[in-house]
Amino acid sequence: MPGGVTCRVTSKDAAMTMNSRRAWARPLGGLLLAAGALTLAGHAVAQQRVLRLIADRTDQGTLRPVLDAFEARSGAKVEGVFMDQGLVNRLESRPTEADVVITKDAELMEIAAQRGLLDPIESAVIKAEIPKEFMGQGNLYFVDAYRARLIYYAKDRVKPGEIANYEDLAAPKWKGRVCIRSGSHDYNLALFGQFAVSYGEARARALVQGLANNLARTPKGNDREQARGIYEGKCDVAVINSYYYALMQANPQQKAWADAVSVVFPDQGGKGSFVMRSASALTKNKANRELALQFLEFVASREGQQLMVDATKQYSVRPDVPVAPAMVRLGAEQGLVGGRFKIDFVPLAAMAGKREEMIKLVNELKFDAER
Repeated sequence: MPGGVTCRVTSKDAAMTMNSRRAWARPLGGLLLAAGALTLAGHAVAQQRVLRLIADRTDQGTLRPVLDAFEARSGAKVEGVFMDQGLVNRLESRPTEADVVITKDAELMEIAAQRGLLDPIESAVIKAEIPKEFMGQGNLYFVDAYRARLIYYAKDRVKPGEIANYEDLAAPKWKGRVCIRSGSHDYNLALFGQFAVSYGEARARALVQGLANNLARTPKGNDREQARGIYEGKCDVAVINSYYYALMQANPQQKAWADAVSVVFPDQGGKGSFVMRSASALTKNKANRELALQFLEFVASREGQQLMVDATKQYSVRPDVPVAPAMVRLGAEQGLVGGRFKIDFVPLAAMAGKREEMIKLVNELKFDAER
């Protein structure tokens, strides 16, 4: 040392030095552990699984309860593109944009399948849960719920049993008394296409022509607007989906519309009523296939189906999921029990090309022309 000074370290000094080092090491170790934990937590957030969805249903509407439940159970996040029109075209132009596709009109899913835009659903769970008649050809999609396309009529102006079938809507006695939304809407194109498959082309054309002749006003608005038309006396009968009755009953602003009508399940003494089907499928994107299958399996599960029924008042494709309580009494005047009804089941594969034919027919008949 400088100046010849000798520095001697005693055992006491050594002990103090070691204790000092340990004192510094403890908080430093804690900081390192905390930093590591934060890094892992950040990594977990960064690695949160994301399911990408494309649908023609609204984000905050019928799908939301199902999406929320899946997120809660899987820990994944669902991100979606939601649109009203152009679903198949979007899927065709961006085939791997999403992992899963959902549509309110299963006929569109059949079109997507025929264009090669879907991948087969390879899931033993779904095959076991979904009845065969609700699986698309080649397992390219499955129907996840359905609703009936019904006839609503004014309680105070139409007698029970006065109208019983779709073809009654074309009878001269109903001239100027029928309301319906645009003939070009997906619901009506699907209905008219089912007319063509079930009744034959000539009968279907006569029915759509007669319906157009009997319209009370220019087709406009959504299905609920047709019930409002009955309530306001603008028409006496209308074509409306089944679930809107319960949804209007639950809406204070629309309850009076529902109270003004009764409902007919058409042709229960014959082939049955036509249904509108919604459907789910896998896109061509394989990168997120495991999570996509988990989601579809949840939709097909009893829990997922119950959520769908509760939220939308549609009918489940599973026989073990009951009809929504608000829907059970519909059709009781016709002798229906438990809300169950006879379906004129038209296979979606048989609808191939019918959509384009019905668009041409609607335009040819000037169905949506001003009245």
